[in-house]
Amino acid sequence: MARLKVIRPGMLTTVQDLGRQGWGYLGVSQQGALDPYALRWANRLAGNGSRAAALEITLLGPTLEVLEACFGGFAGAELGLKVNGEPWPAGTSRGLEAGDTLFFGPPKDGMRAYLAFAGGVQGEELLGSRSTDLPSRVGGFAGRALRAGDIVTVGVLAGNPAVAPVPTAILGNRVRLLAGPRDGLFAPDALHRLTSGPYLVTSHSDRVGMRLSGPEILGAPGGILSEGTPLGGVEIPPSGQPIVLLQGRGSVGGYPILATVISADIPVLAQIRPGSSLSFEEVSRDVARQARREMERSLDLGLRPLR
Repeated sequence: MARLKVIRPGMLTTVQDLGRQGWGYLGVSQQGALDPYALRWANRLAGNGSRAAALEITLLGPTLEVLEACFGGFAGAELGLKVNGEPWPAGTSRGLEAGDTLFFGPPKDGMRAYLAFAGGVQGEELLGSRSTDLPSRVGGFAGRALRAGDIVTVGVLAGNPAVAPVPTAILGNRVRLLAGPRDGLFAPDALHRLTSGPYLVTSHSDRVGMRLSGPEILGAPGGILSEGTPLGGVEIPPSGQPIVLLQGRGSVGGYPILATVISADIPVLAQIRPGSSLSFEEVSRDVARQARREMERSLDLGLRPLR
């Protein structure tokens, strides 16, 4: 195994993989990478399977010292990553030597990036996942974000430097959604108001949900019996201001869900910064399926050698 030392932890750096899928019926939160598309690219670049754990870096990244040689892939937003002062662009992989320093400068675009290492990032595993669950304090580094002085253990497999053939962060401020599952509980014009936007992404957003400020959704009931919460669900609390549920959501909730963001646009949500605007667009299920197929096809494209 190889190790990296955390010199500075960054804004919020956690160990994440694709999450604890299939355990919601027991009340277990899914967690996992907020941008699964970028995580999968980081793992591809590092030579891993898609479910390997990596570091999720939020806006202001950490400073890491490489203690033993290893091989890494970097994907997602351009957050100013440099190795010994040399830029490491998102969507590329490279070898790292003992003594190298990884530093994140001013972010250029997006919100989140993923640093994967050949052999995966190690950490506490629970129910088949190493994802950090901050509220429950399990997974990764004892269920918490990285701190200065932590030692990150990774694999030592080698690889060939490569570049992804497409951007590894999907940036934008227009998000597609499907009506439901509880749109029938709302006033007839509720979905129209939601898609009339735009909404402001507030600073109260977190891994649980993206809190929005904008057109009030009228006629929202005060609550319903608790039921399962879908990823991307746009729930409407009594305030009428939408909350888009993300990977850190609880397995059940009591606010009615007016619409659900399509799976292909979950990565878009993950890259929108607080203070930015966001608009919704209703689409058909056929459009949602086609968008998912296109995203999956892009992940099947071959890597190109980095020259």
